[in-house]
Amino acid sequence: MLFKDIPGQEAVKQKLREAVAGDHVAHAQLFAGLEGSANLAMALAFANYLNCEDRTHEDACGRCPSCLKNQKFIRPDLHFVFPTAATPKFKR
Repeated sequence: MLFKDIPGQEAVKQKLREAVAGDHVAHAQLFAGLEGSANLAMALAFANYLNCEDRTHEDACGRCPSCLKNQKFIRPDLHFVFPTAATPKFKR
């Protein structure tokens, strides 16, 4: 996923780019929002941008080995955590 693949959200994209350019990226990021929002896409694009070996100021290259691993979800440094909820059939 690349920033250019996500319509709108230009202010958020710019803040994320500025954090990388200023070498001031937090050790953890939380992308939260309503169902159907672009939060997961934005998180994937940001992870790709952070790990890209040939990024520009605007976006990741999408071609380097790191980008290709991110596209296949096989990059060992990328971890996914999703919330779960207890139900009568599923106990925590």
